[in-house]
Amino acid sequence: MTETTQQLALGGQKIVEDLRVLLKDSEEMLRLAANVPGEGVDALRDKLGTHVETLQSALGDAQQNAHRRYRTATVTTERYVRRNPWQSIGAAVGVGFLLGILTTR
Repeated sequence: MTETTQQLALGGQKIVEDLRVLLKDSEEMLRLAANVPGEGVDALRDKLGTHVETLQSALGDAQQNAHRRYRTATVTTERYVRRNPWQSIGAAVGVGFLLGILTTR
């Protein structure tokens, strides 16, 4: 995987995690607002309910997008390795050599 592909994967994971935290917090606020009486609170509950539904949808979309990008990167990498086996072996040997040098220091 290239550095850009790795950064995209990490960015996608970060977005998914942020959405999960936001969704959890919103669900908690909705749960707490359910016990408070009043007209203004009813509007707040409705708004929070809509917000939670939107977040659930966004989380599902983000997970699907991250999965699709991961799958595309995997297929692209596999295709490259199959078309260029010697370059792939050379790159793996080079990376292994560099990691060996770095770990011995």
